[in-house]
Amino acid sequence: MISESPVFDFFAIGETVIDLITEQMIDSLASAKKLHIFVGGQSTNLAINLALLGRQTALAACLGEDGLGEMAYQRLDAAGVNLDYIQYTNAAPTTISIIARHKTTADFTIHRGADTFLEFDTRIYDGINKSRIVHSSAFSIARQPARSTILRALGVAHDLGCLVTFDPNYHPRIEPDTVEFESELITAFQYVDITKPSLDDCIRLFGPGLSLLEYAENFMEWGPSVVLITMGAEGVFLATSSGDQFQVYPDPVNVSDITGAGDAFWSGYLLAWLEGASPLEAACFGQVVAGVKVKVMGPITQMPVYTKLRERAGQIKYRKL
Repeated sequence: MISESPVFDFFAIGETVIDLITEQMIDSLASAKKLHIFVGGQSTNLAINLALLGRQTALAACLGEDGLGEMAYQRLDAAGVNLDYIQYTNAAPTTISIIARHKTTADFTIHRGADTFLEFDTRIYDGINKSRIVHSSAFSIARQPARSTILRALGVAHDLGCLVTFDPNYHPRIEPDTVEFESELITAFQYVDITKPSLDDCIRLFGPGLSLLEYAENFMEWGPSVVLITMGAEGVFLATSSGDQFQVYPDPVNVSDITGAGDAFWSGYLLAWLEGASPLEAACFGQVVAGVKVKVMGPITQMPVYTKLRERAGQIKYRKL
């Protein structure tokens, strides 16, 4: 059982990455001319976003003992993320990703480094025991020893009664052996309550041609009771183990940069969950925060106040299926 008075609303266990994003909208990194530097990573983005939304968040991640690691630490600290669980290694530099700025699916390349060296320790157990939500991602479990650390952490979180959330952001550039990696995902998913794949994630894991419900049911067979499939301009498909199905439509905005849009959706969804919202209400909230993100290049640095987000979420269109 988790602590009677949780300290953290959200505890992310995973990767911190330095994102280098092209200045121009391009289809391929072969056309890249100028890059902008941001601090990112799926788990890191969620920790920062939820901190900016006023929630108590913490992050367990491993940084390199280098200037980029210090940059990441400063960005996290400025956002208000608790950093008591940050680790460092001199065995590899801070992880870097290079991303083509794009309105749909971006071209990217990853240089894995320090994030893969995350080790389980008593501090991580302590952080989980103080948290309402524990989160990680497929990217984070693609390499050892971080894989064993995170699988152990998710098991602890499940046993302690935390809400466990997981992003299956699988890509063959992260882990080329889909069959082998699927077995690791199945191990992780036995502890997971809520997952949010993109439609691209679904196709990479289960192949093309399935219906949205069939993709969602494949994930639910692994464990989660709520599956949200994000589809960019087509919105979000929501399915629950109780049989509810909805399509939730996006907040109409001018798109500047989709990098981190899924993480922004997660942030809005989990914020609403913490406020006691239903899965449908939370999905509408997630669409609003995703809309905030795609209007700006790079990560979100400032969030609208909660009341404005809630008002906009009430205007989101959806359809029961």
